[in-house]
Amino acid sequence: MAEIELRKVVKKYGELTAVNDLTFKEKDGELLVLLGSPGAGKSSTLKMIAGVESVSSGEIIMNGQVINRFDPSERDMAMAFETYALYPHLSVFENIAFPLRSPKRAQKYSEDDVKKMVQEVAEFLEIEMLLERKPKELSGGQRQRVSLARCLIRTPQLYLFDEPIAHLDAKLRHRLRRELKKWQQTRKITTLYTTTDYLEAFSMGDRIVILNRGILLQIGKWEEIYNRPAHLIIGTIISDPHMNTFLGEIVSAEDKISIQVKDIRFDIPSEIQNQIIGSNVKEVIMGIFPSKIQPVDRVENKSLKSNNYVEGLVEFIESRGSRRIIFLKTPHSLTFTLQIPLERPIRIGENIMCLFGKENIQIFDKDTKKNIMRL
Repeated sequence: MAEIELRKVVKKYGELTAVNDLTFKEKDGELLVLLGSPGAGKSSTLKMIAGVESVSSGEIIMNGQVINRFDPSERDMAMAFETYALYPHLSVFENIAFPLRSPKRAQKYSEDDVKKMVQEVAEFLEIEMLLERKPKELSGGQRQRVSLARCLIRTPQLYLFDEPIAHLDAKLRHRLRRELKKWQQTRKITTLYTTTDYLEAFSMGDRIVILNRGILLQIGKWEEIYNRPAHLIIGTIISDPHMNTFLGEIVSAEDKISIQVKDIRFDIPSEIQNQIIGSNVKEVIMGIFPSKIQPVDRVENKSLKSNNYVEGLVEFIESRGSRRIIFLKTPHSLTFTLQIPLERPIRIGENIMCLFGKENIQIFDKDTKKNIMRL
């Protein structure tokens, strides 16, 4: 049983601030994912919680007790490092079994218990055939699975996974996402998990913490973050291709608020008009994810009066498995990307009419980059 709370935690390496005023709380039994680009402060956060890095300032609280000065061995946590951290002179079997043979646990498990537990976790991670090898005889992906096995063999109060499957091939990585989530749910062990992959974060996390340069931008369920990102930068972290963005200004006509982007006017939901007025923001960045732009038939549009239809010329097409990414340019020299199913016929040079649904538009303050629609 473990609840973890960080209160205004800061980590500095000389003049560099890796983690800045980080505050969040993780519930008992929750799988919380820290998502961000390299250098966001994810690994530093886990290392401070584990006790292998000191806290520059702030408090780390576990089950109501400040643990900043606790020795790592006193924290009852198991951590899998992205850098493996294996003992080179020990076999794979001995590396995995090592936590069970510490002074605190040596009396708890018989040799038969150890063999059984190592075999179970090795089979789960498909490394049972490697148990007699030394780390130098393994590939990077195999070493990562050994590091993960050494973490999973324990039943601690808290799991700390630092990009534990980043170096595996795609097929195994996809399987382990599902299996690790099932492993955690079955044991109900509180887990902190870091990744740079938004799809991995969305598929695994009960909630997600978005970090950028050591600062927390947003925390919530994936649906909340995707439907209303709190900051413009999040649009580059949780979407590939990135969110489409357009510089615009707030305009008012006939008691209705719209966004003017060059010669195009975009309607916005009526229920947030007062929010926009109250923000006193004039210059904005309008954003919309490529997956939320809807291509429509030109015939349908002749009788429509909505401002949110944009025509674009197809300049480039990129195939990605079951989908296509379409790069378009408008007569107004705006460029944007659209995501469509692979089976939809389309050609370079074709003109496509696209609906920018007003419920899918995000509006960010040009200066602060914060989402006005969440204020």
